[in-house]
Amino acid sequence: MRRPQRRPEGPVPDTLRQCLRRVARALPALFVVAAGPLAAQEVLEPITVTVTAPRLATPLTELPAAVDVIDTPAATEGRQGLQLDEALNRVPGVFAQNRYNFAQDVRLSIRGFGARAPFGIRGLRILQDGIPETTPDGQSQVDAIDLLNISRIEVLRGPNAALYGNATGGVVAITTRDGSDPRGHGGGALLGSYGFQRLEALSEGPAGRGSYSLSFHDLRFDGYREQARAEKRLLRLNLAQAFEAGDLELHLRALDAPLTEDPGALTRAEVDADRRAAAPLAKRLDSSQSAEQLTLGAQWRQPAGEGQLRLGAFATRRDYEQQLPFPGSSQVAYDRDFYGVNVGYERDFGRTRALFGVDVERQRDDRTRKCIDFDLEPVCDPETPADPLALDQREEARSRGTYVHTDTLLGDDWNLALGARHDRIRFEIDDRFLLDDVDLSGRRSFDETSASAGLIWHWSPGHRAFTNFATAFETPTFTEFANPAGTGGFNPDLEPQYARAFEIGARGETGMVAYDVTAHVTRVRDELIPFQLEDGGRDFYRNAGRTAREGLEVGLELRPDPRWNLRAAATLNDFRYREFTVEGESFRGNRLPGLPRRQLFLEAAWRDGPGFAVVDALYTGSRYADDANEVRVGSDTVLNARVGRHWDRGRLRAEGFVAVNNVFDTETIDNLRINARFGRSFEPAPDRNFLVGLRLYHRP
Repeated sequence: MRRPQRRPEGPVPDTLRQCLRRVARALPALFVVAAGPLAAQEVLEPITVTVTAPRLATPLTELPAAVDVIDTPAATEGRQGLQLDEALNRVPGVFAQNRYNFAQDVRLSIRGFGARAPFGIRGLRILQDGIPETTPDGQSQVDAIDLLNISRIEVLRGPNAALYGNATGGVVAITTRDGSDPRGHGGGALLGSYGFQRLEALSEGPAGRGSYSLSFHDLRFDGYREQARAEKRLLRLNLAQAFEAGDLELHLRALDAPLTEDPGALTRAEVDADRRAAAPLAKRLDSSQSAEQLTLGAQWRQPAGEGQLRLGAFATRRDYEQQLPFPGSSQVAYDRDFYGVNVGYERDFGRTRALFGVDVERQRDDRTRKCIDFDLEPVCDPETPADPLALDQREEARSRGTYVHTDTLLGDDWNLALGARHDRIRFEIDDRFLLDDVDLSGRRSFDETSASAGLIWHWSPGHRAFTNFATAFETPTFTEFANPAGTGGFNPDLEPQYARAFEIGARGETGMVAYDVTAHVTRVRDELIPFQLEDGGRDFYRNAGRTAREGLEVGLELRPDPRWNLRAAATLNDFRYREFTVEGESFRGNRLPGLPRRQLFLEAAWRDGPGFAVVDALYTGSRYADDANEVRVGSDTVLNARVGRHWDRGRLRAEGFVAVNNVFDTETIDNLRINARFGRSFEPAPDRNFLVGLRLYHRP
């Protein structure tokens, strides 16, 4: 039986396509009106921004894609450094959740891709200093990023599998400080509400024919809710050296996170009774995780013939243990080895720049699951109480991608970008548990080809219009391949998802106004959707038939003088199921869960010499927590403020700031768990909270 159609929420008088057409017709007039009163003012000198995430370093003005670049002040100034969303909320099309549950990690989505993840990041490609934080099976962990030592973040929105392979949502490329603009030697402390403290040490300066940046921090946080403590220490070293033959970059990151607790999700009634409470089972089972990770990486660039040769290599070792907030096979552990190499060659062919490359990566996880019951006894089967083991298998994923990207000048006003990539990804499971002497070992292989084509037109001085088409794929991760039958091995019914995306946009500057507008349409087949079999239990996955994503993303900046910067980022989405039936119930026409239709970010920043003051507000529209669109969270707006300055005396510099988050004490939901059983979907966010910071450096 077909479900009745729901009316749109709120006053939405037009369909999205009508809105897109009207906005497109109104944009030229809007820019003229906005620029009119500013035309007589002094025009600031334009800054050339070069984007490197597309692998071919390209001026932002020449790139036919939706891209945002976040600089150091926006990413780090007066920030707490909990999760990436602090910096990324300013990007249209990006939606972030789960800042305060360190055991589950931040959940990022771009154009809706990644929202399905119960924890961590899926569907996006995450890079730090050119080293992938995303494994070959598509999982990303971002707990080994020093968020307060970022120099820039580049966000490519939309399918970019032709750039990096296994991802449908986009790319987030993070660059941390390398010491080329050294701050010297020193440290500091950040103290905040709910027992937050971060102690820092830093050393930056010249080294030989290059520079280095060494940072260390120790973070401790009692958490807003019960069962939400976190402890984490991170050491980071970047070293850059110039040689006669070429340039070398070395990177080291060491993470020790001995305790990050998981308060679990609440029902609506439990949220109303006590927002700070932990889920009963999470508290009873002491749900938490611990992780250790070591990453080493290197990149080398040198001239070769008429072009440039690029070589890169990395290796990551991660040891992980977790008690999930439910009884049964809920004690998870794995030892991971993840390593890879990449080779690229770039050269010019007349008016065309081309990059040819190969990426080879391998992931090996030795994974176990053990059982625990309501009485905290390590029992899987009452008949064999001495054996708590429920799963023991080695998981290996190998990927090999070959690609070519070109950038061609077509006359003075046109630029064409083309890309193609072929990936072979092979999954293997070696079942060492052998339940009832049945060997569930197996392998699955995927050969995928992705392509992209973009065209940008300089239709007027300072203004560009672009269009872009791309295809992408996304395989299930090993976690998503889990068999709902309760055994090891693969879920035999799960397949990759595939996307085709089209976008059209414009960016430019008029007087003191800079704008970036993009409309996009994406069609996805076999989308991966989470579900649960029991109350608070683990997530399994199935393929939805087809989904449709349509959206409008608008970014505006007003710079009336060098001291002021006003930023607005608006997102309007319509993400729905086109074909999806579960147990005879059709969800056709329903909204994709976990995603708001509307989001608006506003920021006013003042920076004058040694001082700064920033106020920002984030409006998030209502969203659903389930495929049936029956569990709903209303809209909310959160206002934040931070002020600070620095003082110099000789070679000494002191920096201080004060920040207030959630100024108006708005009750919000930090995270929604999708398709959770019995309504256990809600993780509340903190009320009004405070942060102070002080740093002292001896400058070179």
